[in-house]
Amino acid sequence: MRYLQAGHVALCVSLMGQTALASPIVQQASCAELSTATPNWQLSNAASSDWPGGGGGRVELFSRHIPTGVMAACDVEYRMSADGQIIDYDPTSTHECMNFGASSLNTTVQLDMETLLLTLRSTWSCDDAAVTYTATGSTNLKRDTSPGACLVEPSQVGDSTTCPISDVEVEGKLA
Repeated sequence: MRYLQAGHVALCVSLMGQTALASPIVQQASCAELSTATPNWQLSNAASSDWPGGGGGRVELFSRHIPTGVMAACDVEYRMSADGQIIDYDPTSTHECMNFGASSLNTTVQLDMETLLLTLRSTWSCDDAAVTYTATGSTNLKRDTSPGACLVEPSQVGDSTTCPISDVEVEGKLA
């Protein structure tokens, strides 16, 4: 048994038969390191909501940009016919995402509604602001329409159906 003394307080630590482990200090990579190594996005809380009687719908998601740590909200709106078909949608249209908080991050998305192929594009600079990075990445969204997964609620323009979309990390490639 060893007795350690700090100031005027004595501390008794029994080391017999026990192993003491020290936690390693984890140093987080810098924005610049992550920007060149993993310029990815983490998508979460995504859902699609359709209002056929109201003539529209949207896919909404949160995108956390890994290098900067900035979270953005992305919404893709579309029109629907009364029978629930998506109409007049341009899969090449670009939609701007809105950052939560001040940041140099600028993220846009394109979504092909037939295949649910989502393409993200971001430009940003890190704290030193000497370099501007640009990255793009794509993933196929996985909408869960299994029994009980979607929420159907009545509204003034007919039933709305909201279905979850799986969380996913999107690999980015520097431009």
